[in-house]
Amino acid sequence: MSIADLYESRKNESQWNTSYPLDPNDWAGYRDSAPLPFDQDQQLSFYIHIPFCKQLCSFCEYTRMLCPGENTQKRYLQAIAHDIVEFKKRYDHLTLEGFDIGGGTPTALSDPNFSFLMEIFRNAKEGVNLSDDFEPSIEATFSTLSVAKLKNMAANGLRRLSLGVQSSCHSIMNKHRRNCTGEPQMAEWLAKAWDAGIRKINLDFMYGLEGQDTMTIDKDLETIGRLHPQQVTLYELRTNMIKTKGAYTKEELSAQYTQYYRGLTSMGYKARFGQNTFSKDTIDQGVSSYLRMRMLHGASYKGFGLSAQSMSKYGVSYNIGKLSPQPKQHLNEDSYPEEYTYLLPPRELASKYLAIAAYNGSFNIDRLNAFGIDLKDIKESLDYCLSQRLLYVDNQHQICITPEGFVHYGAVFSLFHSPAKS
Repeated sequence: MSIADLYESRKNESQWNTSYPLDPNDWAGYRDSAPLPFDQDQQLSFYIHIPFCKQLCSFCEYTRMLCPGENTQKRYLQAIAHDIVEFKKRYDHLTLEGFDIGGGTPTALSDPNFSFLMEIFRNAKEGVNLSDDFEPSIEATFSTLSVAKLKNMAANGLRRLSLGVQSSCHSIMNKHRRNCTGEPQMAEWLAKAWDAGIRKINLDFMYGLEGQDTMTIDKDLETIGRLHPQQVTLYELRTNMIKTKGAYTKEELSAQYTQYYRGLTSMGYKARFGQNTFSKDTIDQGVSSYLRMRMLHGASYKGFGLSAQSMSKYGVSYNIGKLSPQPKQHLNEDSYPEEYTYLLPPRELASKYLAIAAYNGSFNIDRLNAFGIDLKDIKESLDYCLSQRLLYVDNQHQICITPEGFVHYGAVFSLFHSPAKS
């Protein structure tokens, strides 16, 4: 099949977005029984997954469950603490480039268990080097914050807080089983976070949610304008990941993104078209250093906790619980080891990087070279995309999506995936 035919066949399929691989069986031939090695990765990031939430939103694709009792929370955290200690024993002389705590909702933990989480975070940083641009981050929702938690974050070096809003419209959030925090309450918590010492706040919004239209997006933009967070992240609803039919066409999704993009950039947020992160700061790209290293550089990271993902120079792994139909059954484990390890050839590792880079609407030729991919390996796909004005090359070897290409960005980026998966 020609590149043109391949692109046409994928344009309107929801599976082509930032997902890779599309099915775990695609990597079955690369599976290995041993833990994923990190002996070539002295520089990497850490990620802790807290799968607990106060409510289960229908748009969420991640491993999560209703928050259990305090004893179960504590046991889960003890397992994570154990795994971090054991990993650091195997790999000393580490330099941490990033450290994110996500979920789920980490702030759904009780105040005592949140303090324990902060202790784990603090201990994880001890005895390792931190990169010059190390900027750890934690996810939260407004309804699970407390002043004690905010002060605990700041006291332990967390200066970036990412808060999930998704939509400021109650009618939309009700459709997705999520309570909507009112703007006055959001403003109050942002002020409390600043007073506690949190110096960078990101608000997450989504497009593609049922019920969204130009009026609800305008309301979101007006809310952002009044709250003026330092960063905004914009996520597309990945319907293939939650196994539901999308409410909008690719053209309609692109129009929703474009409305957000124009509104945010008119307020002074910096972003290249096709990028999903917006920032008042021209340098930080609107993300934590963990995401910056993953998304822009394809760098290595180690995930701790239920179903957490890791990536090294050898491949990718997923911790126990990733494919479990009942993740709650793993809550009383003493450890969350890697259950699925895939030792990948360079082209597959590059494909994983490309899928993550699609969030940024671009990828870097030099990074592909670092994965062992030569320009000639992607020449046919690149020539087609450039000729059709789906992509362009900037002056820093960055391959960037155009507004025309963004309509079907998933199909565009998939043209550079491993040929075996074409």
